[in-house]
This record gives sequence, C-alpha cells and structure tokens, in this order.
Amino acid sequence: SVIQECFHVITGGPEATQQLLREKFDYIFFTGSTQIGRLVNEAAAKHLTPITLELGGKSPLYIDDSVPNMEMAWRRILWGKLINAGQTCVAPDYVLCSPKVQKTLIESAAKIVKEFYGEEPKNSQDFARIVNKRHFERITKLMAGGGKAVIGGQTDSSENYIAPTVLVDVSPNDP
Repeated sequence: SVIQECFHVITGGPEATQQLLREKFDYIFFTGSTQIGRLVNEAAAKHLTPITLELGGKSPLYIDDSVPNMEMAWRRILWGKLINAGQTCVAPDYVLCSPKVQKTLIESAAKIVKEFYGEEPKNSQDFARIVNKRHFERITKLMAGGGKAVIGGQTDSSENYIAPTVLVDVSPNDP
C-alpha cells in the first residue's frame, strides 16, 4: 500500500535504536526521553539529518471551583490521561486543585473510571498495560514514594498492570 511505501515504523529497545542511528535518513522524528533524545540528536548531526525531538515534558492541570461543568471537564481529563494507561506525550501528568473541589473530583473520578473500565479495570479489554518492566518498576516506585492512593493503586507485575490511580497529599518533594 501507499502507506507502507511511504512510512516505516520500527519499534524496539536500545539495541534497535543504536542500529537505526547508524543509518542515514531524510528526516527523523523522535518521541521519548531527553536522555535518548540526546543520542538521537548526536547521531542525526553526523549526517546533517533534519530532526524533530518530542521529549518528555510535563502537562499539569489546575482545577478550581470556577469550572462551569466540573464532571464534563474531569471526564475529558481522565479520558486524555487514561488512554494507553497514561503513556502518551499529551497525557496530563498531574492535577492541582483547590481544596473546595478535591472531594468532588475524587468522587467523580471513581465514577468515571467505573464507566470507562467497569468494576475491575484489570479485566477490561480497553485498559492498556505499561509498555515494559522497566517503566512499570519506575512508575510503581514513584507511587510508593509519596502521596496516598484514594482510587486504584493496585499493581500486577506479571502483566505490567497499574490500575487507574489517584494520589492525594503528594508533596512537591516526593519523587
């Protein structure tokens, strides 16, 4: 097909990346960590290859009582966050809220997660798993490093599963 003739998508770990970086390309578009982005940038520079780097940024949200339709806003936020178990570059990383709306947000989140994935998100065909063991361990370590889970928090390392989780009382100094 035309798509296959024009575009090639290659997935893989560090070994595949190192092999690819030896090749000459017309253009490189990389999405990922800053650490690997530096390596991709160095390799592209050797061939003067144009490049776009989309590196790990943060997407915080702030919600207060001025939001006209809190449930609709929260539904949209959760939809964006929970796609691919939160592993998209545009997913909100964290939500800051005024104390006035925290309880409402937590109650709405619990309701919306059930609507999206049922009583047991782990059994839902629509809820993704974490891409690999390294990322699973990184995320579970962050979850254990601070805050209190008021929704979710369950994990299963045999499936790289992390339940849709809401943490409260997270300190800016937590990992």
